[in-house]
Amino acid sequence: MRNLYLFITPVLFSFIFAAPVELLLNPGFEDGVLTPWTTNDWTIDSADPHSGTYCAFVESSRWIMQEFTPADVNKIASITFWCMQPEQALFGVNLFYSPSDYDQEIVNIITPGWVEFDMTYFLRSTGHLQAIKFWGYSGGGGDPDYSFLDDVSIIYDEDLALQSETFASIKAAFVE
Repeated sequence: MRNLYLFITPVLFSFIFAAPVELLLNPGFEDGVLTPWTTNDWTIDSADPHSGTYCAFVESSRWIMQEFTPADVNKIASITFWCMQPEQALFGVNLFYSPSDYDQEIVNIITPGWVEFDMTYFLRSTGHLQAIKFWGYSGGGGDPDYSFLDDVSIIYDEDLALQSETFASIKAAFVE
């Protein structure tokens, strides 16, 4: 009977685990428009994207935001983005758990080129994430206060919280 379980187990894996999915639409701005992002002054730029043809751009302290179907924070595998500020200043990030309940993180830009940030650590331990917002910068040195954003990603993995339970159940079938 043990051999029968070994034969069935690989088949079970293909049905138990779903592929991780990107929660954001147009995360790299490659549609050439901001939609479905909302903003109070950001635009599309093609002069110096991190990847592809386009990125988002703003001069001054303005925001860009995308809302999505609320997602259990325990099933979010990663939150990453690339940004660039020639003045090497600050970049604000808001994670929204409801329209009025959010956390803000400020990241320091230490190079004038593109920098990747991983904000996964910034998630709350419970709740449902439903939007992400970025803020440009204003008030630095003598150069224009430019901010660029590209390749924003929120990866949702339905099976992230289930894996240990699933493996434990399968392992239990082999224990005599």
